[in-house]
Amino acid sequence: MAIQTDGIVLKNKKIKSIYFLLELDCPSIANETKPGQFVMLRTSDDNHPLLRRPFSIYKSYSTLHPRKRKRGHLFILYKKVGKGTQKMSTFKEGEKVNLIGPLGNGFILPPLPSSATSILVGGGVGMASLSALGEVLGSGKLYVFIGGKTKDDILCEDDFPKGKVFIATEDGSRGKKGTVVDLFLSEIERFDRGRPHNVYICGPEGMVKSLSKALKSKKWIIQVSLEARMGCGFGACWGCVVKTRDTEMAYQRVCKDGPVFPLSEIVWE
Repeated sequence: MAIQTDGIVLKNKKIKSIYFLLELDCPSIANETKPGQFVMLRTSDDNHPLLRRPFSIYKSYSTLHPRKRKRGHLFILYKKVGKGTQKMSTFKEGEKVNLIGPLGNGFILPPLPSSATSILVGGGVGMASLSALGEVLGSGKLYVFIGGKTKDDILCEDDFPKGKVFIATEDGSRGKKGTVVDLFLSEIERFDRGRPHNVYICGPEGMVKSLSKALKSKKWIIQVSLEARMGCGFGACWGCVVKTRDTEMAYQRVCKDGPVFPLSEIVWE
């Protein structure tokens, strides 16, 4: 159940280029978080900007977690791109930050037996929710495809010690030159052997659309975490709808009904 509360800033550091990692002491949300969920965070006390901003939960540690130093901590991986995230980057240790969460429906775990192969495909800060997912997947093989425009946009590559990680950059500065979709399709034969797989996707709409088209004929269980502009974060404003194949409610809210959906249910316009 989502709540509104204050978190205390523990750390707020730049990890590379324009990407930052915010660590909060916020046990009431950290205790309830599941991979794929998000928070709505107030970036300023002076109402500029007015609306809260949605952020995927990168990592969370409940008060029962064996790592005592991290218990009750919540992590947000963000990109400094506008007024809201600009103000976030100035948060100091000890400041209070107001947030609502955890929100949305996360990834279904697991849709297939835990020994099944899992494939994660993401780009940019979309890797945040996939990193959280990777920590709780079963004992099966794990393949991770990470993409970005440049080497500075490659995130979370060290978060998957048990997985095989593939990297692509559009300018060729890291890994294979091209998009993460190009990279994944170049390796798809290793998975295309008639066996079902769990595929999890998170990234920009263009990336997701391309993967949807390419994987249309596959009989895999594919879940996608959609990115969208949100006004409220809990379904009241209907400002983040996506068209689906649902016969009762064709347009569904990314914040309330998602952000995770079966890829086959999305209708791209």
